[in-house]
Amino acid sequence: MKTLGAAAATPLFTESASAEIVTSNSGEGGRFGNIVNVVQAGADPTGEEPINPILEELRADDTLLFFPEGRYKMNTTFRYTGFTNFGINGSNATIVPTSADEWIGEDERCFLLGVYYNPGQRIYVHGLDFDYSAPNTGVRAIEAYAIDRLFVKNIDINGEHDTLWDAGGTFNLTDPNGVGVVDGFRVPDGTAALVDEGGRIQYGRSGITVNRYHKGGIWIRNCVIKSCWDNGLYATDSDGFVSIQGGLYQNNNISNLRLGGVDSVIQGPRVVVDRVRFNDLNQRGIRIEQGARVLVNNANIDLTNPNGHAITVENAVTSATISNANINIGSSPVQNSQGIVVSGNTGRVRVVGGRINIDGPDHGGNAISINSTDQTTEPVIVENLQITGDRGGEPGGRETVRCDRDSCTFRNLTIRQPGPAYRQGLTLTGNNCKVVYSNIQTTHHPLINTGSGTRVLSSVLDSYDGYAAARLYPSSSDIEFVDNTLAHGVKDDGATNLRLVSNRFPST
Repeated sequence: MKTLGAAAATPLFTESASAEIVTSNSGEGGRFGNIVNVVQAGADPTGEEPINPILEELRADDTLLFFPEGRYKMNTTFRYTGFTNFGINGSNATIVPTSADEWIGEDERCFLLGVYYNPGQRIYVHGLDFDYSAPNTGVRAIEAYAIDRLFVKNIDINGEHDTLWDAGGTFNLTDPNGVGVVDGFRVPDGTAALVDEGGRIQYGRSGITVNRYHKGGIWIRNCVIKSCWDNGLYATDSDGFVSIQGGLYQNNNISNLRLGGVDSVIQGPRVVVDRVRFNDLNQRGIRIEQGARVLVNNANIDLTNPNGHAITVENAVTSATISNANINIGSSPVQNSQGIVVSGNTGRVRVVGGRINIDGPDHGGNAISINSTDQTTEPVIVENLQITGDRGGEPGGRETVRCDRDSCTFRNLTIRQPGPAYRQGLTLTGNNCKVVYSNIQTTHHPLINTGSGTRVLSSVLDSYDGYAAARLYPSSSDIEFVDNTLAHGVKDDGATNLRLVSNRFPST
């Protein structure tokens, strides 16, 4: 092995860990005891001969493999486990895996750095491109299991992954105290939807995955994942912490972002669905799968051609907050796509701030749908939220917001929905709900109530088409309106124990 540098005391896991670690074969940099130029060691940079035999010879603890500019053919997996301080750095270096027909072995990864039962310690990968443009080409680019200190930056996978093998990258910290960063991992061309021998579309081809072996903390920053058939970023079922920061997630099937964990975060991503392939089943924006105290903050979700809900909170979530989301939902020819959907058995969920714009002549569609079951005990709180757009009120989501859960609160909720076909505002079927300091204007009735114990305080309810501000059904009981502006009055179809205190009833 040719040694080109000396170790330095600077820790690997820092913001400065980038291309300056190795910018040439001069040996400068030095977070590794050994820095090896793979071309000088015998690797072919023309893409003609596989480099795997050379990589097997070079792998060692405290070693960085430097790839100069060139194309590097790989025909089998480079596997290295149980090491301490190992890295790969490229400078305009492109990894070219062979087609599936030529690939050797059943482990379909280019780089397998650690395994869950024998992880590495201190993993660094920077600046590699992967070329999947040839037909029948696609393996998982990088799969890494680190005890601590995983750093992956500026990885590009170009060309559609069109094999049945796993795709993208998988990254896990196996120790609860381990930390890692994945920054600028890009899959712009996605994965093809392919069928197996039984004619079934195969899953498993996600852009980024964090799996059940993840125990530590990982920050995933500024990534670009497009058109993957089985989730864009899939990070659930682990005991660890995941923070997704920024990035673009576009037209991924199942979910663009699928997150779980305790205290996990999605911060400021852009999510776009503007293309539906013939076999895309459900292109949700963000799917909160499970966990506690999950936060989605400042998400920008643009479903111009929606094929799934913008944000879904699944049953296994014990608590979550959706803060300052900016959601735009256009017309969908595919299905009734909604804004924020809270499943029936979740724990407490808060929706705080932000805006939902929901347009188009769909068959209805709720901006918010809050579901419930007989076992549900935790409320949903919605506050400081604006809902706009001209979505119609056809069956399948006639109301802008539907709440079937008890003890929910709507505070400073603004709804402006002038859409056709009896578009309604807020429907309350749960009991003991509150509407406070809100302003609801819709084509049909701003408020529909079938539950008991509803309190409406200091709010404005107005129908663009002159319908009553609220309609109360016979199942309604113990309803109280205090200090509200209720344009065109209240339509009472048989509620019991209705109290109206200090309200105003303008006719226009």
